[in-house]
Amino acid sequence: MKSKSIAALLVAIFCLVSETTFARDWTDATGKHKFSGDLIAASPETILLRGKRKTLEAYVVSELSEADQAFVNEYLESKTDDASPEKMQTWTGREGVSLRGRVIGYGTRTLEITTQSGAIQVNKTPLSRMDEIYKKMMPKIVAEFDDKSVKTEADLALWGRKLRGKEKSFTVDGVLMELENGEKIAVPLFLFSEKEREVLEAGWDTWKAESTAEDERKREDFLAEASAAEYHRQQEAAAQANQQIQLMQLSMMAVNAGFAHIWQVQMTPRPGVRARPMVVMVPAQNSAQAQTLAAEKYPAFVPGATAQVSY
Repeated sequence: MKSKSIAALLVAIFCLVSETTFARDWTDATGKHKFSGDLIAASPETILLRGKRKTLEAYVVSELSEADQAFVNEYLESKTDDASPEKMQTWTGREGVSLRGRVIGYGTRTLEITTQSGAIQVNKTPLSRMDEIYKKMMPKIVAEFDDKSVKTEADLALWGRKLRGKEKSFTVDGVLMELENGEKIAVPLFLFSEKEREVLEAGWDTWKAESTAEDERKREDFLAEASAAEYHRQQEAAAQANQQIQLMQLSMMAVNAGFAHIWQVQMTPRPGVRARPMVVMVPAQNSAQAQTLAAEKYPAFVPGATAQVSY
């Protein structure tokens, strides 16, 4: 579901940039909406705050006040990249498949499988020389796309012999994962457990849609990485946190500016629509009008709980 302007995303995700937090009062670009929160992570396009109610909120940088944008730029200049092994994550996966790497967004890769002297090759590299994660993935990928009887490396070898020198190509869509050796690979979502998929797949449809703008893809990459990091932090802490990301839209703030009140409308995707739930900030005279305006703006969503946030 494409969204042209997103100012805040209520999320349950972890700090990607720094463990340090910065308590601060913030203002949107119109100057009408003010909020408080601790800055715990940032990208050039999006910041993550911990709000008063301990929820994590993500705001689009370009829709903040000039002073806040300047603050974020200073924060980004002071940060350092950290891809150390302790940032790696272990995913249990489906059917006991263990995957170790760091989720950094979404991605698509083509895998070309051939055999040479009876040995499986993937993209012209012998499978035996590839990272262990490939050895775990390849039987599952072949089973998913071609032959369900393939379950082990031995099964994969037998399947490869049937190719008789021909090439098989599979397009793998899913999360982009950085391995400890620095290699970046696409891991299909079907390899993850149901619980893990709930964390990772919310932004996938938006990311892969041809109509999605590049800045939106970057945001979904950022949120996928952040969701993965928070999921593992919560796992380690044995905490039960909601991993569902909600998009909080402020794009209507500049519309109907003459209305005295601002309403917060919870929007839920209609059946069959794979998109993140979102919260829309709507200037309106009353709650009914706020729901009507929100529904007209986002027809693929159903308006729900509505609350007045300014008086």
